[in-house]
Amino acid sequence: MESKAVGFCAVVAVLGIIAAAAGFAGEITRVKASEVYILGNACVYPSSPALALGIVAAVFTIIARVYISVTFGGCSCFRNDPNSTPISKLLGVLSWVASVIAVILLLAAAGLNNREGGRVDSYGYFTCYVVKPGIFAAGAILSLLSAAFGIAAYVTLVPAATQTTVNPAVAFPVGPNVDPEKGGVPFPPQQYPQQQY
Repeated sequence: MESKAVGFCAVVAVLGIIAAAAGFAGEITRVKASEVYILGNACVYPSSPALALGIVAAVFTIIARVYISVTFGGCSCFRNDPNSTPISKLLGVLSWVASVIAVILLLAAAGLNNREGGRVDSYGYFTCYVVKPGIFAAGAILSLLSAAFGIAAYVTLVPAATQTTVNPAVAFPVGPNVDPEKGGVPFPPQQYPQQQY
């Protein structure tokens, strides 16, 4: 792989890993139902870094998506590029879909994690909102898949036709007075003095 492709893959991989790590950390630190208690008619939530981690994961997913799009020169799936193949277009679409769903899941989980208040359910009990297990993790996995699909789409692009330079046929003088080691430049015949016998 050329250095441009390696650089692209490295940047997208790092952004995807940071987004996934923040998403998994949000899953670990999310507020659990056992940590919330009801005081009067209000839910009291403990302090948790899951809100910030969910936002960071969503932001890094968006940054990775923007970087992939800028590198491709726009939405790779709708371009009429001679270098793109059907598989690279499919991978580009999958990368977009995974990015959008990951951002939605991460932001929704982050927002629901710090939601104050509650409601009375149909049985008359007061309930508090908490994020279901796996929402942050699903967003993290999708952000990582988005980066992987973006890298795969970039790698499956057909490289532009490399222009090969064909050396033109050069006619070198050939004959008894030509030294090919000196670049085919003819030299005059040497004059030897006649020897007397």
